Amino acid sequence: MTTTAPEIIKVDKNADGVSCDGGMGALGHPIVYYSFDGEPTLTCGYCDREFVKN
Repeated sequence: MTTTAPEIIKVDKNADGVSCDGGMGALGHPIVYYSFDGEPTLTCGYCDREFVKN
């Protein structure tokens, strides 16, 4: 069984946080909001998307 790497999304370097809904419409997940809290990256707890400050 193979798995695909998580999607990496680049965001503005000045962003304080992001929201994620899985990006697949009805097949996604509930919208969640995350704060970077001084970190350069964060990962969605539902879909493992990785958000990276650009």
